[in-house]
Amino acid sequence: MQSPLPPAFPPEEIDLDFTGVFNLKDLRPEPPPLPKPAKPRPIPKEFMIGAKTLLKNNYFVNMTRPRPTRVVDPAKTTILLVDDDTTTRNVLGMILSRSEGYQIRLASDVNTFVLALQKRPLPDVVILDVELPGKVSGFKILAKIRAHPSIRNLPVIIFSGHAEPADLQQGIALGADAYLSKPAKVEAILASVKAVLGG
Repeated sequence: MQSPLPPAFPPEEIDLDFTGVFNLKDLRPEPPPLPKPAKPRPIPKEFMIGAKTLLKNNYFVNMTRPRPTRVVDPAKTTILLVDDDTTTRNVLGMILSRSEGYQIRLASDVNTFVLALQKRPLPDVVILDVELPGKVSGFKILAKIRAHPSIRNLPVIIFSGHAEPADLQQGIALGADAYLSKPAKVEAILASVKAVLGG
């Protein structure tokens, strides 16, 4: 006999109070491990596929989780942009809202991110930078999102200047739905948003 499913909470009872969840100390990157005396292993060749395309075309996209296909209405779709660079935030927000019709929320650090996340309705997608003010790691924020019961399935696109193979591997391992390097072509960003929404 199957065990009964836990009761679903009505939307108004979902706990989005992140006080204490996003502790600045916890979000800073771990210090790098001490170097091992052993000979370093080479990076697998298959992981480097697309590296020349990255240098030539200025973007790299790696989808890690397919989303079910659905009809997406941009006017009812909210994208939360988290980036400390004002120009990047404003230009990307303008492109997504004016040319595509998405609803946009902007955040520049952990505090504004939490405030934007607590607004109703929840965002449909988060576009997240890796390096944020206060030495906060976007990878740590991604890990917190994936561990939170109310938002663990929220699509997250990493959009960062950190584009080394180790960065891509870490983002994918933590559950990023897409990873784009800066600078990225607009078509790559729009295609990634559409893909993670299932459109």
